[in-house]
Amino acid sequence: MASDISWQLSWVIYGFWGGILLVGIARRLIHSLLSTRRAELGRDLEGRQRRSERSSSPLYGGVQHWIRANLTTPAAFGSKHQRRSWFGTIPTRIEAIVVTAFYLLVATLCCVSYDVSWSSTHYTQANERWRTIADRTGKICYATLPILWIFAGRNNIFLWLTGWSFSTFNVFHRHIARVATILAILHSVAFSAIEANKGHLAQSWKERFWYMGGMATISLSLLLGFSSSLFRKRCYEVFLLIHIALSVVAIVGLFHHTEMFANKFNDYLWPVVAVWVFDRSARVVRLVYCNFHLSFSGGPVVTKTTATYLQDANVIRLEVIPGSNLLKPGPGQHYFIYQPAKWKGWENHPFTLGAWHGLKQHDNAAIMSCSTSDDNTVRKKDVEIQVLPVNSPMTPIGANFPSQRRKSITQVSEYKLVFFVRPYSSWTMRLKEECLKSLSGSVKATTLIEGPYGERSPLHQFETVVLIVGGTGLSGALPYLLDHVNRSASGQTQTRHITLIWCAKQAAMIRDVAARELQLVLDREDVNVYFHATSQYEIPIAMEASNIEKWVHAYPQLMISYRRPDIRRTIRSVVENAHAAGSAGGKVAIMTCGPAAMADEARSVIHQVLKGGMNNVEYFEETFGW
Repeated sequence: MASDISWQLSWVIYGFWGGILLVGIARRLIHSLLSTRRAELGRDLEGRQRRSERSSSPLYGGVQHWIRANLTTPAAFGSKHQRRSWFGTIPTRIEAIVVTAFYLLVATLCCVSYDVSWSSTHYTQANERWRTIADRTGKICYATLPILWIFAGRNNIFLWLTGWSFSTFNVFHRHIARVATILAILHSVAFSAIEANKGHLAQSWKERFWYMGGMATISLSLLLGFSSSLFRKRCYEVFLLIHIALSVVAIVGLFHHTEMFANKFNDYLWPVVAVWVFDRSARVVRLVYCNFHLSFSGGPVVTKTTATYLQDANVIRLEVIPGSNLLKPGPGQHYFIYQPAKWKGWENHPFTLGAWHGLKQHDNAAIMSCSTSDDNTVRKKDVEIQVLPVNSPMTPIGANFPSQRRKSITQVSEYKLVFFVRPYSSWTMRLKEECLKSLSGSVKATTLIEGPYGERSPLHQFETVVLIVGGTGLSGALPYLLDHVNRSASGQTQTRHITLIWCAKQAAMIRDVAARELQLVLDREDVNVYFHATSQYEIPIAMEASNIEKWVHAYPQLMISYRRPDIRRTIRSVVENAHAAGSAGGKVAIMTCGPAAMADEARSVIHQVLKGGMNNVEYFEETFGW
C-alpha cells in the first residue's frame, strides 16, 4: 500500500508545476487579448495617431496594479535582486512565493499518508520505518527529474507559452535541483540505515544497483556544489563541462539503479532523455537556420564575422553577416556565439543583439545612415563637440537639432548583426588579443550564431518609454529605438516619447555608437538622449592626428555629462508627470539593461511608485540570468 500511495503522491508534483504554468499561460493569453483590444488605433483628421478610447475594466486594471506592486516587481526582501549576495541572487517576490510553496509541498508529501505494516518478516519495525521513508523520497525524487530538465533547457517550450524570462525558469530549475538532491540523499541515508542495521552495508556496495544509486546521489550532490553562483561566475566553462558530465553520470546511474523494477522508474527517466535530445536537436536546427544557406547558383553561403576591438572603449564590436537570409532581427533577441575553429570550439556565450544593418536596401531606404535631402545627397550639419562639467544641467540631445525627415527601417533580405562584447575572460579575451595583434585592430573571425532567443517586450504599447542602460547594456535598448523608428513610420506604435539614459565608463564608446547606430535617432523630436561617462575626460589614444577632423565631424553637438545619472529622480519625474496628466499622460514603461546596482535601483523606485498608488507604470528588465 505504501508503494501505491507514494506513486500517487509523486504526481502531485506535476499538478503543482502544471498549475503554475497554466496560470502563466492564461495570464499571457488574457494580457495579449486585452493589449490587442487596447491597441486599436484611430486617426484624427491630421493623420496623427490617437489611442482608442476602449480600455480594460477598472477591476482588471486594479488587479494588475496590485500584482505588479506586491508580487512581480519587488525583490523577495530588501532592495537587492540582480546584485549577488554570498548565497546568490534574490528572486522576485512572486518567484520566492512559488519556490517556498514547492518546498512546503515536498516536505508535506514526504511526511503524510504512511501505511506501515508491522507484520513484515523481512524488516524489523525500525527498518520498516526507514524503508517507507526511502520509498517515498526516492519516488518523489524521480518525479522531479523531468521538470528539472525541462526548466533547464534553452528550448523550453514553456518559455514560449508563458513569456516568462529564462532567468525565472532558471530560478525554478535551481530550487527543483536542490529538492531532488536532498531527496536523493535522504533516500540513500534511509537504505544505508537499513543495511547497517542488518550488518550488510559493506556487502551492499558490491551490488550493481547499490553502487550505481550511490554514484547518482554523489553526482547530484557534486552538481549542487559546483553550481554555486561564485563558481559559475568565475569559472563558467569549467562549470558547464562539469554540469553536463555529472548530469549524464547521474542519469546513467539512475537507469541502472532501478533496472530491476522493469519500466516503473524508466517512465520518469526516458522523458529526461527526450527533453535533452530535443533541446540539443533544436540547437543544431537553430545553428543551421542562422549560419548556412545553399544556393544552387553560387554554392553554399556561411556566416561571416568581423571583430574590431575599440581600445579606448574596451569593447569588441562584433559584426556578423549570417549565412542564412531567413533571419529577421528584432528587439529582445539574444544569440549564442561559437568560435568552432578554436580548440575550445564548444564554448558558447549569450549576447544581446545590439543593432542590425540592412545589406540590401530598397531605393529610398537607408538603415543607420544620415538623412537624405530631396536630391538624395547627404546633408552635412555643423559640428560642435561639447563636454559638460560635472554640475552642468543636461539638455537632451535631439532637442538641439532641426527636425529632419523621419527615416524608417525597411525589411531587407540580408542583415548585418552588431554585438557589443565586453572582453572579460575565456574566448572574449582571446578574441581581444587577436584584434590587438592586427595592425588595423580588426580580424575576420570564424563564428557561428545560435538563435534567436528571447522575448520582445511590448514597449510600443506605452505612450512614454524610459530606457536606462549601462555600458554594453545599450544592446538591450538600442533595438527598441530602431523598432520605434520603423513602427512610427508605419503607424504601428502608441509611443509618443522615448528617453534614453546611457551611462558608460568610457566616453569613447559613447562617441563611437553615437556616430553609428544612434545617429538614426539623435535628431528625432520624439527621442531624447542623455549621455553619461563615469571616467575622467580622455582624448582617444589610438587616433592619428590626420583622423581628428573626421572624428570631430562624426559627432554633431554630442554632449556628455561626466557624472552618474540620477535614476531615482528621473523615473519619479517621468511617472509623476504622466500621472498628473491623467488619461492624456498614458502609460509609462521603464526598461533597464546594465549593471546590477543600476537595475536594482530602478526596480526599487518603481516599487515605491507603484506602492504610492501610481498605476500607469510598468517595469521591464533585459537580463540573462544563469
